[in-house]
Amino acid sequence: MAETVSDEVVKTYTDFDNRERVKSVVENRRSAKTIPIIDFSAYMNDGPVAERQRVADALHAACTHTGFFYLAHHDISAAEIDIAHDWGHMFFEQPREVKAALGYSPVGGKTPNPERDAEADQKETYSATRPLLPDETDHPTRTVGRGAWPDAEAMRGFREFLEPHIIRRVHVAQLLCRALARSLDLPEEYFDAAHRYPMGAVTYNYYPSLDPSKVGRTQWGISPHTDYGSFSLLSQDDLGGLEVRDPSGEWIDVPPKRGLFVVNIADLMARWTNGVYVSSLHRASNFNTSGRARISLPLFFNPHFDTRVECVPTCKGPGRPAKYEPVTAGPYVISLIDQSQRIGRPGVMRETAAERFTTT
Repeated sequence: MAETVSDEVVKTYTDFDNRERVKSVVENRRSAKTIPIIDFSAYMNDGPVAERQRVADALHAACTHTGFFYLAHHDISAAEIDIAHDWGHMFFEQPREVKAALGYSPVGGKTPNPERDAEADQKETYSATRPLLPDETDHPTRTVGRGAWPDAEAMRGFREFLEPHIIRRVHVAQLLCRALARSLDLPEEYFDAAHRYPMGAVTYNYYPSLDPSKVGRTQWGISPHTDYGSFSLLSQDDLGGLEVRDPSGEWIDVPPKRGLFVVNIADLMARWTNGVYVSSLHRASNFNTSGRARISLPLFFNPHFDTRVECVPTCKGPGRPAKYEPVTAGPYVISLIDQSQRIGRPGVMRETAAERFTTT
């Protein structure tokens, strides 16, 4: 049984499929034309079991269709999220050499190759890792607690704002793990150990404005991909541009809603659930003539590095065997991140490609 990932991560979306020429391989799921909004107050406020079950039921419906939903009443204010976006604009306005010293990834990735990557995603990124949590032990294989921060004089107050903000997002995500466990008829604590000291980071995505009259419609800010870990907790600015592919193969707009997070199930949660919960293709671009850059800010919420991810007991049984080999979370996620940072487009697992893409 495979526990790690080695040479399985070698391709990107464009290697497997010709852009729009994609067909769904999941015929038994209905198309979802809108993304549901889920009120999360029952978990933020430790509500009664009946209210938490209603949240779990709504999650199950969303996660078995597109795997995307909005999360409302999560106790992080819209004003705080707006400030987080403003800091992102300030970061990307710094000189390129300053950003490069902080792990910034430009358009084309950290090692752009014009011949190989002529259609790199039109996106710049900067990731900020979370600080160590109480009682957490540092580990040489992980990046948490080791973020590269801008000079305090250049961005006074940035780190002091962002680290507590990341911790608040992590808290929301940890409670969401409990709701997801209940939605799968598991004890609410089922995913706790795997996410007590999670991997992942808050990543600023900076999308320069793209004039549709000058670039092809398939020149993405970020090309179609799935996320890698448990799930992502995303905030958007008011420009929009995010789309998810529904089970019928149609691309659905995921418009910004101020103060709400967009959550999407990622690959490892799909593996945990034997594909019952869907890690769906999504993409984004910033097509406008205003000249305004777009900012999005996801928390990529991933299990602890050493977590063994294998099918949960409620998602397999007689006539329904586990279809994925177990994997270790850290190597799985890092191999995909490394590919993305090298070439400026998301990496895609061979298994994911086999399930999501067909070429016509």
